[in-house]
Amino acid sequence: MTDRVSNIEEREAREVGCFGLVGGRARHLYTREWFYASRCEKKDGPFVCPKCAEDAVVRKCVEKRHHFAHKARLSPVIGPEEGELHSQCKNEIACQLQKRFPDGKWETERAIPENKEREIPELRPDVSGRIGEDRIAIEVQASSLTIEKIIKRATNYARREIRLLWLVPLREPLGDLPFRPRLYERYLHSIYFGRTYYWWPGQGLIVKPVHYAPQIRHVEERDWYEDGEHRYGGGYDTEYRTIKKPLYGADVNIADDFIPYLRDAFIPTNERKNIPMCFIWRDNLNTWWSDHKRSKEAGASHPS
Repeated sequence: MTDRVSNIEEREAREVGCFGLVGGRARHLYTREWFYASRCEKKDGPFVCPKCAEDAVVRKCVEKRHHFAHKARLSPVIGPEEGELHSQCKNEIACQLQKRFPDGKWETERAIPENKEREIPELRPDVSGRIGEDRIAIEVQASSLTIEKIIKRATNYARREIRLLWLVPLREPLGDLPFRPRLYERYLHSIYFGRTYYWWPGQGLIVKPVHYAPQIRHVEERDWYEDGEHRYGGGYDTEYRTIKKPLYGADVNIADDFIPYLRDAFIPTNERKNIPMCFIWRDNLNTWWSDHKRSKEAGASHPS
């Protein structure tokens, strides 16, 4: 039972990109007191994750140990059990690219043979072909992927000078509410200079570039009695660590609005993994979130 619970908790932690609740304990939002899922109820909260300071909920389970979980919503990513939607995405994009570029030889699941001399393994991109002289591979990431695998694929495509576009397919639109991007979504956000590309059924060659903007929470002021003493807490604003507000750029067309780019290796801020040197297929938009930030700051400085 313990191993099974540990695996479940670790899988959920990998999904949200934070391991702060593994072990079955969380802090109280105001008092900072530790609570254990096995010995508390919902009414004892509100609870927060001790690592990322985001809302946590206690889950009482019949077949597994009680535990805490992060409360924030995730993007509606197509899962491994939704193979039909995954295939629809790949086929829709490949078909339309082949119509636009008849000489591009666009296919799905085309095997790129192993190069033993250069020690490059066989590659099998979800969609691949050419636009002009540019060789392009499109990876449609339908389930959680480790950072190590993303780095390995990006490096192997770069060694062949293939431009790489990574899409995150959704079963429905992302919407405008704050959400918690998964760890691999945040990593792709770093690779593509502060945007992640989302696609959902019916978009064809159109993808939605999304910047993850900071999301602020207000911790209400509260008072309580503890050990006979009157205590106070809250009354301040704080920025979530991994919950973000989606800021949409203009719709971009894979065929018309992207350019080849040699991405230098670098270390992203507050991320655990380096970005390797890679060839990417990126949009030609300016940083739209900078305008949003300036507008917001101007509004705060000059209230109506």
